[in-house]
Amino acid sequence: HWYPRFRTTLGVFDYDQRGILDTTHLRFFTRRSILNLLRRSGFEIIRVEPIGLPLESLGVRGGKIRWLRLLDHFLLTAWPSLFGYQFVIEAVPRTGSAD
Repeated sequence: HWYPRFRTTLGVFDYDQRGILDTTHLRFFTRRSILNLLRRSGFEIIRVEPIGLPLESLGVRGGKIRWLRLLDHFLLTAWPSLFGYQFVIEAVPRTGSAD
């Protein structure tokens, strides 16, 4: 699957006519692609918040979690599209849009 990997490395994460990212598969989004979809669908983006790793769910406990949380926060701030585990998006219908 070198083709989609190469495109993803270049920051292009689009669906194609065939392959592991064809249009019939479950949808995955980058921050850019979900924001574009919401805007095209008539929403105004209010807030985008990157969420870091779920350290507790990964079994990290005790004194390590404090430092890992600090590192995770630093990485999220520096490069949210690379280090964000997921994004929480607050959006409202645009005034005057259909529906």
